[in-house]
Amino acid sequence: ICDGLKLKKDCNATEMATLVKNVNMLPELIRMACTAVGAWGKANEASGGTLSQLRALDFGDGPFSNYTVIATHRDINQRAFVTVSWPGFVGVVTGIAQDGVGLSEKVWMTYNKYSLQPGSYDGEPDIFVLRDLLEKTKNREEAELYMKQVDRTWGIFVGVGDFETQKFDLVGYKQESAEVYNDVTIGSVTGMPYYESTCYVDKHPQPSHDGVNGTLPTYISEYYGNLTMENYRIGAKYHGTGDVHIAAYDYGAKQMLVSIGRINRHGQYGPEGGDTGIWKAYRRP
Repeated sequence: ICDGLKLKKDCNATEMATLVKNVNMLPELIRMACTAVGAWGKANEASGGTLSQLRALDFGDGPFSNYTVIATHRDINQRAFVTVSWPGFVGVVTGIAQDGVGLSEKVWMTYNKYSLQPGSYDGEPDIFVLRDLLEKTKNREEAELYMKQVDRTWGIFVGVGDFETQKFDLVGYKQESAEVYNDVTIGSVTGMPYYESTCYVDKHPQPSHDGVNGTLPTYISEYYGNLTMENYRIGAKYHGTGDVHIAAYDYGAKQMLVSIGRINRHGQYGPEGGDTGIWKAYRRP
């Protein structure tokens, strides 16, 4: 571990192994307010009706952005997949698998009673469940079944799109259950308006206090039919989501666009003494 990471000579491999394990548990301890969108059919006619998907990761000020890596995982015995990640992080928060599924994720907080969904640390951590989905499942159906059967810990929304069906669901994933929502049913949780062939959840606790005229449904309404991978950058900026990074997937073209935030030495998204939001991912190329 010490040699591989090119650390100082007095590095203790056992201590470093423990540190790496602890770092991988951070997503179980911190709560990220993120955004997920999937659009296909009439909602994405500009791309021929194939699926496009947005995953925007929000954390706030912190140390992560400058150490972002795009990691490609290949093994003879597994499906290849790509993640937006960090050195030493072996779980998954953002990624898409070759001819498999692509993932979005956000913490499941409730608005009426501002709190997390009940959960515990007794089970498989969320980040490793997400990795399993990329490695082991070939479509939404398999991914959703896996989430129903695994020992779950903390509540999140998992957005799952796939190459096979070119559609996208959101799974309300929490310790007691894993419920699958589609474009028709997700509004029962989010309180957001229905758009055919569009399944989405905004960055706020749910049901969202942004309301039916909020920034995300307004963007979807204005760009309906043209909810392409490229145009998700406009939606992310309008909604103000994705400070750490943004990933957008085009399942028809088999492409992914990534924007990555940048921080100064204080963990702020801008130059010291200047606009400390200008380096957020949704404001960068």
